[in-house]
This record gives sequence, structure tokens and C-alpha cells, in this order.
Amino acid sequence: MRNGEKDAQANLQAAELWQKFFTLTEEMYRFLKKDNIDMFLQLLEQRLTLQKLIEELPPNDYHLTEEGRALIGQINPLSAKIRSLGQAWLIRKRNQNNRVNAYEAKQHFSAGYFSRKF
Repeated sequence: MRNGEKDAQANLQAAELWQKFFTLTEEMYRFLKKDNIDMFLQLLEQRLTLQKLIEELPPNDYHLTEEGRALIGQINPLSAKIRSLGQAWLIRKRNQNNRVNAYEAKQHFSAGYFSRKF
């Protein structure tokens, strides 16, 4: 196999992996919007595996091609949206947990106060 053929094959493999990465990113966003965290985390795990595969590819210039730049241009805003939604979800769950803990503490305090003998 000649060098040109190897480069073309490497670029094709990179294009396929980046396309899968984009698809997983879209799906992650969709499930996070639906508050389906279990599926989101499964997709995140798949995307991390795919990211490792992309990093292990031999050096190529796919990300510098017009197609590569366009695809990465679609991935970056989606990743930012995922980050924002993830932070909002985390804050929401933390606040919910704080309310539950405050309610339980209030119940514990009032039960102890009213159960005393005067």
C-alpha cells in the first residue's frame, strides 16, 4: 500500500469516527434534555471510548479539511449546550437534595421537641 492510499484510508477512518462522535453527542444532548441521565451516562461512556480511538489514530489532517472543520463546528456548540444542561441538572439535583435534607432535619427536630414530657 502506498503512502497516499494509507493517508486516504486514515482520513476515511477518522471521518467515520468523527461522524460517530457527532452522532453520540447529538444523542447525549437529546437524552439530557429529556432528563434521562442513565442513558446519557451510557452514551457518555461510549463517546469517551470513541474519543480514545480518535486520539489513537495515526496523525492525519482530517480536522483541517473542510468536512472536518464543519463537523467539529457542529460538535463544539452541542458540547457547550451539554455542559450547560449538565450543570443545570446538577444544581437542580443538589437543591432538591438540600430540600429533602432540610425537611428531614425539621421533622427530626420537631418530633424530638414535642415528644418531651413537661
